[in-house]
Amino acid sequence: MTTRNERHEALFNTFVSAFLHKDLAQVAQCLAPHFAWRLPSGETYTGKENALAFMAKRFADPNGPEFLDSSLAFHGDTVIQTYHVKAMGANGKRQVVAGLDVYKIEEGLIIFKDAYWKQLTSGL
Repeated sequence: MTTRNERHEALFNTFVSAFLHKDLAQVAQCLAPHFAWRLPSGETYTGKENALAFMAKRFADPNGPEFLDSSLAFHGDTVIQTYHVKAMGANGKRQVVAGLDVYKIEEGLIIFKDAYWKQLTSGL
């Protein structure tokens, strides 16, 4: 018998691998139909299909963010992920900043992802 943490870890191993490999079919298997993704910009994609459509657009962008050095911490049905992200800054150059995502799991699926990145500045 597996514990809740073991199930959550298995879910996130699948999700993180699929996300990094831009495998939308595998990502979709990890998300609840009512999944919501809140981006650092303040945009929110509500519903699994809307979120997947945005992911597809982001994955196709050659200047899209690149995620590095990810680690996960499990706290019941909440998962906290820290990482670094290389993304386009306000100065038009790619910068590496720290990021943190907070996820919530319900009935074995991810129901939301709330993402926070340090500010991408112009370098001033």
